[in-house]
Amino acid sequence: MIRHRDIEQLQQLSQAPGKTLTVYLDIDQTNTANRKRQFETRLKDLLRQLRAEYPGDEELAATCADVEESIRRVEPSGKTLVMARHRNLGVTFRHILRIPLPTGVFWRHGAFLRPLLEALDEYERFGVVLVDAKRARLLTVFMGEIEEHGDLLATTPSPAPSPASDKILSKPRAERRQTEGLAAHARTVASEMSRLLDQLEVDRLIIGGAVEAAAELSRALPKRLRGRLVEVLPIPLTASAEEILARTTEVQGRLERAAELEIVRDLLKEVRKGGRGVAGLPATLAAINQGRVWKLVYRQGLVLSGGYCTSCNALAPAADAQCPLCGGPLEPEQRMVDRMSNLVLEHGGHVEAIDGPAAEALAQISDVAAILHA
Repeated sequence: MIRHRDIEQLQQLSQAPGKTLTVYLDIDQTNTANRKRQFETRLKDLLRQLRAEYPGDEELAATCADVEESIRRVEPSGKTLVMARHRNLGVTFRHILRIPLPTGVFWRHGAFLRPLLEALDEYERFGVVLVDAKRARLLTVFMGEIEEHGDLLATTPSPAPSPASDKILSKPRAERRQTEGLAAHARTVASEMSRLLDQLEVDRLIIGGAVEAAAELSRALPKRLRGRLVEVLPIPLTASAEEILARTTEVQGRLERAAELEIVRDLLKEVRKGGRGVAGLPATLAAINQGRVWKLVYRQGLVLSGGYCTSCNALAPAADAQCPLCGGPLEPEQRMVDRMSNLVLEHGGHVEAIDGPAAEALAQISDVAAILHA
């Protein structure tokens, strides 16, 4: 399962001298075109086309050879292979995702991160805890993958009364003892969760299982975990990984769409009152060049062209003839959104690719906009 530290490793390549070869490759075996390792042939064709764009680039040729050798060892167990190779550093990043991403190869300074960053934005890491009166299961769900950590949660059965004492216990006392045992179990599970969820880098939390036990656990959560709890669902403790993944994905999609819509509504308010929002490509590029963007917002799949300055890395609309900052010449850039995203991230900002109702709302003013630092 990919983790935030993996993304940090890729982002470090953006700061290193020299170029990085980044590969996104469809290896999904449900696609007949990928069977019998035909995805290798597809990659070789893409790399051949890339080398044709950079004739005489010996570093690219050597890096392509490294990647072709590396892919021979890949077992296609998911949907998308992500690979980044920086030959001068001797660094190769390789990971298989269980979600589809567009196929492409990219030779540039820094790893090409936009598809991965958009996926990270879409797929937060969820923790799912299923509990009953005696047991608990902990799972994490991220980017279409589910992983169980049940062995990390202690099984804490409450002691059963002896037959003799059982006969003399009144019904209210028995019910009280059961309630106390359930509460003690919930506290034990909550304490263990508090430790594990930080290690597992969980963003959101879902609780399921037996209704009473799930409700008790939600009450027992420490304050900082309660803030991550987004849903208490009647998911059986014995549910399969596929069932848990499906229910979590449904919740995740609903929350993401709602969050995107809220972001766009706030952005529209700021733009209309002349506050911390800017809209349209020229205004957004100016804010990016000045390092003022806190969050870049654009319609998912947006394609823009423009120019970039090789001297100061500033960006400009396609109509501009010279750099808006240093006055130097501009190089054409067909993947403008990618450069915008990378520059915002390098300055500590955030990127939000939106879809659905949020994209329709943003279209009232533009396909690209930004919220500025306070």
